[in-house]
Amino acid sequence: MEEITLKQVNENVIGLRRELEKIKDFLEESNFELNEDVKSEIEESRKRSLTEFKTQEEIEKKFL
Repeated sequence: MEEITLKQVNENVIGLRRELEKIKDFLEESNFELNEDVKSEIEESRKRSLTEFKTQEEIEKKFL
């Protein structure tokens, strides 16, 4: 089994922190907006009655 020093662990943690910062920066800079087609589909689905949707059991019967 390979020995790992505290210095190596520290270097790995520092590397992970850098990667995490990059991910956070990317997520903060990204503008996640829905296009108009998706917005209209959401609106249409909200107008539907819940009884129109299939239940979990119905879906499972069909596909499992």
